[in-house]
Amino acid sequence: MEKTNVFMKIVKYIVPWKGDSVFEIIRKIVFIAALITLIVCGVSYLSVKISEDKDLAENEELRDLYSGVNVNDSVSSSQTPEDNSSGNTPIELPEEPEEPEILERFLPLIEINEDIVGWLSIGKDKFIDYAVLQTDNNDFYLSHNYKKAESRSGSLEVDYRCELSGKNKSENIVIYGHNMASGAYFGLLPRYFNYDVTQKKDDLSFYKNNPTLTFSTLYKSSEYKIFAGMLVKVNSGDDDFQYHRMHNFDSQEQFNDFCADILDRSTFITPDVDLEYGDNILTLSTCILKKVYGADVEKRWVLFAREVREGESPDVDVSKAYANPSPLFYDEYYESLGGSWKGRGWKEEIIKGYDMG
Repeated sequence: MEKTNVFMKIVKYIVPWKGDSVFEIIRKIVFIAALITLIVCGVSYLSVKISEDKDLAENEELRDLYSGVNVNDSVSSSQTPEDNSSGNTPIELPEEPEEPEILERFLPLIEINEDIVGWLSIGKDKFIDYAVLQTDNNDFYLSHNYKKAESRSGSLEVDYRCELSGKNKSENIVIYGHNMASGAYFGLLPRYFNYDVTQKKDDLSFYKNNPTLTFSTLYKSSEYKIFAGMLVKVNSGDDDFQYHRMHNFDSQEQFNDFCADILDRSTFITPDVDLEYGDNILTLSTCILKKVYGADVEKRWVLFAREVREGESPDVDVSKAYANPSPLFYDEYYESLGGSWKGRGWKEEIIKGYDMG
């Protein structure tokens, strides 16, 4: 009986009851609405957290599989065959294969999913360390994991228009990934953005601690030097920048102009990382949802790196890097935060053979 009375007291405190004043009825309705909202949000958050934790656990399994193979992916140097003792029999050298062999560490991965085309790692602590996938569109892996199961986190995916075959590789490879609140996938890429309203513009510490990355295709593992990062809008006006549609360059002029457009928009400049026609570029793209940078504008934070050239040191003198005094933003950015573009904040020698005119 006592338990029943306690229960009824709780019910009467929460649910509108006969004899309640107008104030009490309003209070209870507001309380119930708030409680329902809290429950819905809690269930939604729990669902997202469970899904993300599941994805991260599965990614860890794949990561262990990728790194657990004890192989040497580097190309071995050719050996001069020993002379035949008689000196009469010519030595037949093996013909060069038409298609390079797939790196051994990828073999168990592509058995799981043939859409796996590479692996991306950034940072000494590998805050990004994921498989990269590609299919015939840019939508599927935004909502599916490497097992092709539906996933809120999605996967890192290469733009379907890029080529990553053994014979050919696009000169600008574009990889997309979600900006996860937990920091997973591309969630930490915006930390390179030194023009965040909560940061000091001269704070390049994240870049200086993480100036390089590794991107491995099925056929080759390469180091890249990060040279730019920009906040840009896409698909919404004359002042957007179609970085994701440029995959190959028809001429040095086209390459130079593309790089100049990037450096104009970059929030930091890296003089120790020069650019030259023939360089391969890697572009990492993720969403930024903050309305402070322009409400109702489709925005991206984009990081650019170029492949380390043959014989070049992968080291970067980060002490030479500096904040771009006036990166080029889009109209809605200036409308929200004020300011205007003051002109180029980088020197033309960063792009070899480029003339600013």
